[in-house]
Amino acid sequence: MEPIARQATSKLNNGGFTLIEVMVSIVIVLVGLLGLVQAMGVATSYNLKNILRDEAVLIGEEQMADLFRRPESAQITSDSKSVTSRTRGGGSSFNVTRRATKVLNTSSYQLTVNVGWTHKQVPYQYEVQAMRTYNADGN
Repeated sequence: MEPIARQATSKLNNGGFTLIEVMVSIVIVLVGLLGLVQAMGVATSYNLKNILRDEAVLIGEEQMADLFRRPESAQITSDSKSVTSRTRGGGSSFNVTRRATKVLNTSSYQLTVNVGWTHKQVPYQYEVQAMRTYNADGN
């Protein structure tokens, strides 16, 4: 009779997991993975937003350098244009507005470059200003 009792207790001492325990652990792992995927999406969005801002700064500085290179006789009063994004995956465009305002009775100009763009239906803008004084010969 004794061997039968030992078989009954050895069946009760299985070291495995129940189906419920496995299902609960799978749900916990899935919740963690979904949170990780969402965090990656948010990080990618912020990264793209910063890339677009850096490109807008670069465009603004390039446009300001162009205004600085112009002689006084060729200085513009105002103009606007659209610049296509050079980042990978592009598709974005930047609206650039440049102004040169003459300071009263001087050979100085206040130069302003405004760069605007939209990311996820939110408008952003970057503006850079500088003063440019010309010599008597207009350079």
